[in-house]
Amino acid sequence: MIIALILLSTALLAQTVYFLYYKNQIKDIGNQLSFISKHDSFKFVHIQVRPKEIYQLVDICNSLLRGQRELNQQFIKKNEEINTTIISLSHDIRTPLTSLGGYLQMAESTQSLTEKSRYIGLAQTRMKQMVTLVDELFFYTKLQNPEFVLDLDTLDVIDVLQKRLFYFIDEFSRGESEPELELPESPIYILSNSNALERIFENIIKNYFLHGDRDRSLSIRCENESDKVVIHFTNQLKHDQSIQADKIFTRFYKEDLSRSIHSSGLGLFIVKTLMEKMGGSVQVSLKGKKFCLSITFVKAEKEKEYV
Repeated sequence: MIIALILLSTALLAQTVYFLYYKNQIKDIGNQLSFISKHDSFKFVHIQVRPKEIYQLVDICNSLLRGQRELNQQFIKKNEEINTTIISLSHDIRTPLTSLGGYLQMAESTQSLTEKSRYIGLAQTRMKQMVTLVDELFFYTKLQNPEFVLDLDTLDVIDVLQKRLFYFIDEFSRGESEPELELPESPIYILSNSNALERIFENIIKNYFLHGDRDRSLSIRCENESDKVVIHFTNQLKHDQSIQADKIFTRFYKEDLSRSIHSSGLGLFIVKTLMEKMGGSVQVSLKGKKFCLSITFVKAEKEKEYV
């Protein structure tokens, strides 16, 4: 009987010690978490002895801390991007507005009809730049909406491209060379959205006029494969133009920090976003001053049947 009591007392004592040990471990974990939270520390929770249950608790706590810190870093980065964007956009909007007001004042003050006409023409150019900028910003906000989807139809990609090229015929005529085209005569049907497809081609061609060497041709070549079609746009950059190919699709990216070129920096970002929403892709390559942008579309089912 005495032996049984001794054994029971020993067991109760061991259980009490074990309970106090767990209690101290939990208390220590709580103190560490409190310190980390209070001091915004980058430390993690540590314990000297790790029973299975305590180890699992510590592991969960550290995983939560790690995830929270990643979210904080993303928030800081996003906040910095927003601040940079606001500064950039305020400059981009203020510059054409200021020059617009100046041109209108000069047109109003001059007595020469020739000068008045010239200033009004310059003012109209600035107004068009403002409209383009605001339009791209508006479309950019639409693309950021997760619920924004594109209705896809079967379209002839060659027909849409040729119509967009014709739209820029006046711009091409001001240069020293016409675009070099390697396009099939027969239609190629893809799954796409007509408005999105027009904007994609328009932004790519505008990118050539902004950054390409106008004395050198824009080359457009089409690769027609069994389940996809790839269109390559190749041109030479201006002699004083440099770009970072890995940043070309970054929103608001501008290599021209002086902003002598009026652009929102959203053109190719919009191209990439629209292509991905339609199940396609876009890539760029840069060799010296030779810039190539390639877009890949998924073919429509009826097109695949005839290939």
